[in-house]
Amino acid sequence: MPDVKEINMPWVIGCDEAGYGPPLGCFTQASVAIKLPETMDSVENTWSAFPDIFRRRKGAAKARPGDLPMVIDDSKLMTQLDSGLPHMATLWPCLFQLPIPFPETLDSFLNWAHLPHEKTYLEDPTFNPRKTITWGVEEQQRLLIKDKLATAGLGHGIAKISMVSPSFFNKIINKTLNKSSVLELGWKGHICWWLNELPGDDPLVIISDRLGGKKSYTSLFQETLQGNGIVQVIAENNEGATYKVMGARREILLMVRTKADFRYLPVAAASMLAKHLREISMEMVNEFWQTLQPGIKPTAGYPEDGKRFYDEIKHLLPKHQIKEFSVWRQR
Repeated sequence: MPDVKEINMPWVIGCDEAGYGPPLGCFTQASVAIKLPETMDSVENTWSAFPDIFRRRKGAAKARPGDLPMVIDDSKLMTQLDSGLPHMATLWPCLFQLPIPFPETLDSFLNWAHLPHEKTYLEDPTFNPRKTITWGVEEQQRLLIKDKLATAGLGHGIAKISMVSPSFFNKIINKTLNKSSVLELGWKGHICWWLNELPGDDPLVIISDRLGGKKSYTSLFQETLQGNGIVQVIAENNEGATYKVMGARREILLMVRTKADFRYLPVAAASMLAKHLREISMEMVNEFWQTLQPGIKPTAGYPEDGKRFYDEIKHLLPKHQIKEFSVWRQR
């Protein structure tokens, strides 16, 4: 299996998701592109290569969101901290091209960050375009981190998101009869965007966690290329898969790995961004239904407690002309 150091140092793109299993709330996906400096020869040690800028979760409970080094880790680990969500909310302003002043509402944020295809987050009765977003970082902190990134040769990154409502989620399942098709459709949309929109001809290394139990991605990646190259299998085994694209305008390497959000910083960042958006989705779910039924205990949307929550609100659906299809996922 070739190492990334065999090609010129690339844009490294990490992909991850949140909310795939829970039956309530939006399913979210995020992808993060970070341009590594020429002085770096591998994506395997991104954390240790920039110790003044990035660190893992260890000791993060004592770190103030926005402080350096920034805490970036698998979102499942970050959510164990009281300050986990504020840490996640620092990534957009500090690492990516978030416009100044920062978007104050969810609608303005999605207009900037969401993939520019079908608005998959609509048809959700709980969606509130005017919901206020708290970013958890001060402008002085953002400028300090920007300077540190530039000194390290990292500059700024780019991020894209997709937010899929229960209604859109159910429509895909009805059409394909396969829940994993929701995951694959979003994954293809993200990668297509990077292949078509990322400027320049610098190499791309795309890293993703496994999509469910899927072990071979040749046909899926070939479809994603839309005729702009031929996928060559480098390796497929229990640890993951590696593919190279032949005949494209730029070098492209696709790496699918188990526990990618633990092993690679760009994937960990994508994990945190997807989780941040998922948490915003669940805040809207709880706010919407608590307005209609004051006193109801909030939920994170996971299967057991999600079922409890849905049982307590489903009597409200007919009264407010809301269909189960737009609230509760079929799978």
